[in-house]
Amino acid sequence: MMIHSFQLLLDEFAIAIRHFVPTLPKEIKAQATDVLEKLKADPEADEARIKRAFYEIGVLEYPYRRAYQELTSGKANERLKALVLEHVDETVRGVIKPYLDSGVGLEELVKSDLFESQLTPEQRYQVEDGILVASSKLADALKGEVSEDEASYERLVAKWKAQAGDIQKAVDELEALASQGDENQQAEIKGKVARYREGFLITEPDPDLGEVKKEIEYWQETFHPEE
Repeated sequence: MMIHSFQLLLDEFAIAIRHFVPTLPKEIKAQATDVLEKLKADPEADEARIKRAFYEIGVLEYPYRRAYQELTSGKANERLKALVLEHVDETVRGVIKPYLDSGVGLEELVKSDLFESQLTPEQRYQVEDGILVASSKLADALKGEVSEDEASYERLVAKWKAQAGDIQKAVDELEALASQGDENQQAEIKGKVARYREGFLITEPDPDLGEVKKEIEYWQETFHPEE
């Protein structure tokens, strides 16, 4: 099988799909997988088309990821920790519980030096597997229970959908300003627009609305300094 000309980009897309949050609707994940398979099978798919697909899927995924992250950084995070502690054996629990009780997050724990130095590969696997199991259980609760957490999650999804819309509008406004510049200015603006749009993919830094607005103000002042 021939390797696609933009295989590295497609690999990045595949990595993003594997790291979708567990509460993402199955329809969006299925859509992303279908898009990826079609791009992989099409040797004519160029960089612009692949990155456009990144953007379109990223915009759909973004609100669910941000809502899940925000919710699990709060009290739901304590539920995650408790589920992980239930999953691991007594020896591992004795190592990680003091850190979790002191406020260290699960993601921070896995990236820490102590995770490598104080746990064997088998013990580290217990923790990582426990996080996957706990995340799945929490996701089922958020999607299936009539609970305070589910209601909070739905409110957060709505909030982040609105945020995504505001970012898209601001990026479009920035892109429209490019026509007022010379060749170099147009290239600079279009480059930043591309970066902001690519930011919706999970493997890239999220686009920041405040940053985009500052960019708009800068170019407006550049093109119309006396207004």
